[in-house]
Amino acid sequence: MENSLTGIKSCLGRIKSITGVENVVLTQRDGQPVESSGVWLSRNEIFGVCSIVSAVFNVAEQLHSGNLNYMLIDGERAKILIAPINSGNNFESDLNVSGFKGSEYFITITARLKVNLGAIMISMKDTIQSIGRIINGSGENFKPPLRSYDDNELKRILESFNVKEDGESQDTIDSENININETLSEKIRDCIFDFSKRVPGVKMASIALDGGYPFLNISLDSLNLQAEGALSYSLYDTSKRIISTLKKTPINNVLCECKQYSHFIYGIKKGIFSTFISSGQKRLGLLRLLIPQYVNWLSDYMIEASKIETPLLEIGNIFEDFK
Repeated sequence: MENSLTGIKSCLGRIKSITGVENVVLTQRDGQPVESSGVWLSRNEIFGVCSIVSAVFNVAEQLHSGNLNYMLIDGERAKILIAPINSGNNFESDLNVSGFKGSEYFITITARLKVNLGAIMISMKDTIQSIGRIINGSGENFKPPLRSYDDNELKRILESFNVKEDGESQDTIDSENININETLSEKIRDCIFDFSKRVPGVKMASIALDGGYPFLNISLDSLNLQAEGALSYSLYDTSKRIISTLKKTPINNVLCECKQYSHFIYGIKKGIFSTFISSGQKRLGLLRLLIPQYVNWLSDYMIEASKIETPLLEIGNIFEDFK
């Protein structure tokens, strides 16, 4: 295993040397890190990031089974790319056709904000294939436990969960009501319909409320995506935690690049906006201009909905119906 890890570390070092790349880590599907290159704050940071990325990896695979090529998490000050490693016998595939299906390993790359991701992908294509060859030819499965604890470290970890005995704490649960009247409902629906007409290649557009509750879904294709809203919200919410943990920056959007379409997820007030756009008609420059406009409009509508007061429930009126 030592020779395999040395070869993998060398490959990750080559990816790290690409202009714009800051950190890179190879992770197993179960969240266990295999090897990394770059500067990390601590070992715990690596394990924390890998476990969160693993959650995103599995949600994305469930949502885009057999179609997903790679994921891009776009933040205000950095970008994170998640790409699968093909450890099978066919090494001719690259990031555009390999897909997540059956991939037991993937790399996570943090990059500066203003970088050419296309150039990074082209530069690391051969290196990713080399990592796949090393994993496949090593005969090792890199199964956990990859990390063990001595008594002192175990004690330190357990002590980090200690709770202060002094002082009082009070937990509260806040809930918000969103009330949609007929006028506001028509505005939101018209906004989604207008988006589907003005943006070429829209296959589906939807809104999910915080927590993944479906609010509105318009499908212009034969896509059969049950629980799309819940999975997309989970994908966005977990991606937000990844980029916050790694780069301390807010998230802008999430892109899932698939074989036949691209899946964009944007945060709006009180939820998310999700859309599938056909790859053949995708124009990134146009999308970067149009989608944020609709996201802002939808956010304004959701804020307006949250300000509508909930009518008081008159108990007496309920019993009037039984007289």
